[in-house]
Amino acid sequence: MKRKKCVTADRRKKKIGILTSLAIILCIGAAFGYIRFTRGYRTFLAPEHEAAAVAGVPAGTDSWQILPVREGYIVGLDTMPVYRDGKLCLNVANGEESTVWFLVRVYQEDKMIAQTGILYPGEYLGEVACEKGLAPGGAVTIRIVAYEPETYHSEGVAKIICEVAGA
Repeated sequence: MKRKKCVTADRRKKKIGILTSLAIILCIGAAFGYIRFTRGYRTFLAPEHEAAAVAGVPAGTDSWQILPVREGYIVGLDTMPVYRDGKLCLNVANGEESTVWFLVRVYQEDKMIAQTGILYPGEYLGEVACEKGLAPGGAVTIRIVAYEPETYHSEGVAKIICEVAGA
């Protein structure tokens, strides 16, 4: 005689408990995922134009160089910046032939110590205020972050390591 498949009340309760637990865990995971997704991404805030920017090109020094990063991305930079009175004299210029906008970030030991606003083609900035003092002879990393005009899509980052001279 064959035995009939019978589900006892205890087995039914056990299955319902397991399925309910799985459903609750799935709901909690979905809720955490939603929170992470909505709060995990930062909104891009377009940088402001540099108020101290001047039209033209600064007077060249012995360490002034024109650095073509790629076609349409031309940077003029004093590769031996001078630090005096809490400011770093960069003499950074966005070439007139450039088709990008860019800003400059200055790092020392992987910590950002200064940042400029956006420089449009044909503009330059003589100096930028630093958050902390720099030792003469110390090195800084200058990162030039370029954007496509109006859309702010990335056009790449140029990285230059310079030794700082004291005044």
